[in-house]
Amino acid sequence: MKKKMIATLLTGAMALSMVAGAATVMADDTTETKEKYTIGFSPYTLTNEYFTAVLDGVQKACDETGSELIYFDPQNDPTQQASQIDDMIASGIDALIYIPYDSAGAQTVLQTCKDAGVKVINVDNVITEDDYDLVDGIIASDNEQLGYLSGQWVAENHPDGANILTVHLQTAESCIINVDGFWKGIKENAKDPDKYVDAQVVEGEGSTETSFNVVSDALQANDDIDVIYCINDTSALGAVQAVEDAGKTGQIDILGKDGAPIGKHAIKDGTMVQSSAQRPTYMGYLGVKEAIDVLEGKEIEFNTAIESYSITKDNIDDFDLDAWDSLDEDSTDDAAADTTEAADTEEADTEEAK
Repeated sequence: MKKKMIATLLTGAMALSMVAGAATVMADDTTETKEKYTIGFSPYTLTNEYFTAVLDGVQKACDETGSELIYFDPQNDPTQQASQIDDMIASGIDALIYIPYDSAGAQTVLQTCKDAGVKVINVDNVITEDDYDLVDGIIASDNEQLGYLSGQWVAENHPDGANILTVHLQTAESCIINVDGFWKGIKENAKDPDKYVDAQVVEGEGSTETSFNVVSDALQANDDIDVIYCINDTSALGAVQAVEDAGKTGQIDILGKDGAPIGKHAIKDGTMVQSSAQRPTYMGYLGVKEAIDVLEGKEIEFNTAIESYSITKDNIDDFDLDAWDSLDEDSTDDAAADTTEAADTEEADTEEAK
């Protein structure tokens, strides 16, 4: 009797399966069935509001696509970051949005993901070219342009030269590119690039506290610094505090990077002079969208550069001081276009004056 009941149930289940299958075939003409994915997000810290802005974009895209999000905060510890990614892989993530702590040390993590069949979109801090074959896509700001805009500002506002202190994050490939772009911006816009002196490079670790300490020491060792270039606005705030403590507010121009709310407020207040703005929220959002495209077998642009734009006292009122960026491309494209147009106009005026 028991066997007869099981057979009856199986027959019924097969019939239902056939009906459901037929319904799916008919529905294929009008609707598209999308799989739900699990997305992992691994920045190297979430104590910096820039990375929480990336997370906001990641969460927004996951909400829109019905994807589950898993993320951890490695707190600037590459060993912990690798361990957390192992845990995410074990929990069944389909794709990883990855910001490595150390660009050059990412290979082991990337190989582990590849072996596990996990798709990887590398965002913000770009891995080295040797590891490009281990990721499915790269999304980052135009890191050279970010630095270039700051270098251009220095060349135009210090036409007779400057002694420059750089507050670096030397483990990040993106920051190395930023600094190279900064000096390129000076070289291509200064009348005499030799008058711009690389006085000292200090390691600020991207943090306000560390940057305050190293800039304080550097100002004691170098009493003729004219410009401090910082690889993010968080570092720049440390420089602002150090300059204030040294009694040199208004004597040293401090430049940051990111266009963070803290940076925009500092520019409005006059304690910073310039910040090259990024779009972290959009970057995280686009990372998830591209990861899902890859999972669904669609082609994506492998290396996407997001245009940056310069924020100064001259255009600070055009921006929301308390927001990072917008998912509306048009708003930031307009800002970037305004920056380019202003630069072109100034260049034309300079040529005419010559």
